[in-house]
Amino acid sequence: MACQICKAKSGFYPLCTKCFKLKDEGKISKCDDCGKWKEGSKPRCMECWKESQHIENIKSKDFKPSKIEEENNNYRFKYPATFRTDDGHLVRSKAELLIDNCLFRHKIAHAYEKKVLGVDEEIFCDFFVDYEKPVYIEFWGGIDDKYLARKEVKKKIYATKTNTALIELTEKDIVILEETLLKKLRPFLPKNFEFD
Repeated sequence: MACQICKAKSGFYPLCTKCFKLKDEGKISKCDDCGKWKEGSKPRCMECWKESQHIENIKSKDFKPSKIEEENNNYRFKYPATFRTDDGHLVRSKAELLIDNCLFRHKIAHAYEKKVLGVDEEIFCDFFVDYEKPVYIEFWGGIDDKYLARKEVKKKIYATKTNTALIELTEKDIVILEETLLKKLRPFLPKNFEFD
C-alpha cells in the first residue's frame, strides 16, 4: 500500500513513517467526511469542502434534515467518542474499541465513522475497509426502539449500494471477535494478505 500523502511505500498502513510523524505534529489530519488523510488540520479535505459548499448553496431556506440525519446527529452528541484506540482513533463504545484494535493489530487499514457516500442522507458507518471491495462494518449494540429503527434504515441504505459489502457484528461476535471479524473480512482482503 502507498502512503495517502506522499505515495511512498507504507506496508498495510495508510501513512508512511514520515507522514505519521507529521500527523502527530498536527500537520496531517483525516477528513471528517470521507476519512482520507490530507495535509493541514482543517476538518475537511478540499473535495469534501467543495462538495459541502455546493450542497449548502443548493439547499433552500426551508431545508430540514431527514429523520435519520437528525437521529444520527443526536446519537453522536449523546454518545461522544471518548475511548482511545491503539491507533489513536476516538470511538464511542468498548465494543468499537475492541473492533478497532483488532483491525489495527492485524494491520488492516480502516477508517472510523466514515461518511457513507452516494446516499442522500448524511449517515456514517462504524468502520470502513477498502481493499478488493469497499466494506462497511457495523456493530449493532443498541436495543431501544429508536436504535432498532435506525438500524433497519441503515441496512436498507447499505442494500442499495452496489459493489460494496456489509459486515454486521453483534454482542455475541465481540466475545469471539478475532475469529468472527477476520473470518467475515477475509473474502474482501487481497489473496496474499496475511494476518499477523
